[in-house]
Order: sequence, then C-alpha cells, then structure tokens
Amino acid sequence: MTTEIPPGAPIWADANTPDLARDLDFYMRLFKWSSFGTGEEFGHYTELCLGSTVSVARAVGGLAPNPPGDPDAVSAWGVAFHVADCFEAAASAEKLGAQIVSHPVRVGDDLVYAALKDPDGGAFGLFEPMNEHVGFTAYGEPGAAVWFEYVYDGAPVEAMQFYSELLNWSVKTPGEDEPSHDAPYVGLWTHGHLTGGAVEFGGARMALGPEMRMKPHWLVCFGTASVDLTAAKAVDLGGRVAVAPVDDPGGRMAVLVSPTGAHFTIMESKKLD
Repeated sequence: MTTEIPPGAPIWADANTPDLARDLDFYMRLFKWSSFGTGEEFGHYTELCLGSTVSVARAVGGLAPNPPGDPDAVSAWGVAFHVADCFEAAASAEKLGAQIVSHPVRVGDDLVYAALKDPDGGAFGLFEPMNEHVGFTAYGEPGAAVWFEYVYDGAPVEAMQFYSELLNWSVKTPGEDEPSHDAPYVGLWTHGHLTGGAVEFGGARMALGPEMRMKPHWLVCFGTASVDLTAAKAVDLGGRVAVAPVDDPGGRMAVLVSPTGAHFTIMESKKLD
C-alpha cells in the first residue's frame, strides 16, 4: 500500500459536469482552488487542489466533463473508497447486492477504478491506488474534504450493513451522552485514516423533507472558516443554498448547490479548531 489512506476509507471525491468551464470558475472562486487538467487523453479530467503550483499543490478532488453520450447529465459529487484490489472488491460488492455501473478499469499508471450502485441505489466508487501521488493529499482542513454523509430514506444502520461488510467499517449509533440528531443517525468509522487510528470519517442519516424525494446519495462536505460567508459567496457566484446554515452536532453546516446542480456540504467542523 503506497498511500497513507488505509483500505476502506474515502480516498477521492469528484463531480461530473455538463459545463467544465462554468464549474471550474465557480469552485475555484468559492474555495480558492487551483486546477490542473489532464488533457484530451483522459477526457479533460481536471484535478482540483489547494496551492497554485504543481510543486505545492495538494489534491482535494476532481471534475470530469460529462461523456459524449450523456452531455446534459446533471452534475453530482461522488465519493470513492480505497480498496487493495479493485477487481476483487467489485466482485465482492456484486455478491453483496451492488450493481456494477462500470467495471474496474486501469487509469494510466495511477489507479484502478470501478463505479457502482449500492443495494439501495446510492452511487459510489472503488479506487485502487497504484502510487503514492493519487488520492487526497489535503484533508480535514478549510478548502478540503472533512466529512462524508450518506442520506437515505430509511434506517441508516440497515443501509450501512452493505458497506460495513464490503469495506470493514464500524457502524455506531450515538450514545446517550452525545448530541441528538434530527433524524436516525449512525457514525461511520474506518480502522485507521489520514491521522492514524480508528477515526469517524462520516455518517449516515435518514432523509428529511425534500431529501425524501431524492435517491440515496453520498454528500461530500468541504471545510470552511465561515459557513455563512461561503454560502453567501456561492449564491453570488451563481449557485444556491439548499439547506441554510444551521448548527449541527458536528459543527455549523449548510448544503449548497453548484450552478450545474451538484449538491455538496460545507462545514465549520469542530475538527478544524
């Protein structure tokens, strides 16, 4: 294993987009990200980073133009999880009830990737790194991913059974001494993470309000120094606010929508203090 991110943990987040130029302008101005394109050979996939030059850039995610066969698909963020063997993990996922959307494929000399849908229809990826330069190199700080949340119209502990078997997660319900949540919730723990040791990297909760009309999905949460200022800036840049800033047990948060329709979360995480 060449990356510090252990198997089972989130290792990458990216979004498809029907308008690469528009989304790049939005995200780069919102989070002060820089971008590095891969060119025509890799479909103009673009890496998003903290830091303005290659020598200091630290990866936070990516943007992929929609394929020619579906150019108008609504943008959506997704998360991929680190596996030691993508072919083996994809086969195991299928046996557990997942649907393989795209079979494992090698991407240059960097990684092997497969796209799937879990038994409830939620999209996710399996990501086998082939060198130490792929995956998140910035994490848990303003401008980078800090949290991953699964939203599901049902009992979250049941939805997470699939992932716990596939990726060896621990799924934990909040204790009586922990802050209460507005809907049934479970914490998601992987055994070792970027900081070492068992770490809670995300959660799964029952859908609320308008979310109940949406398919089960993963929300990628990015850190920010001010949720309120970032939400207002997103609107100025052509995005919108789906869930207004609110204080959550994990910190102040809001759900935003990009100009091309991708939902994502921002958070003033207590972990950033």
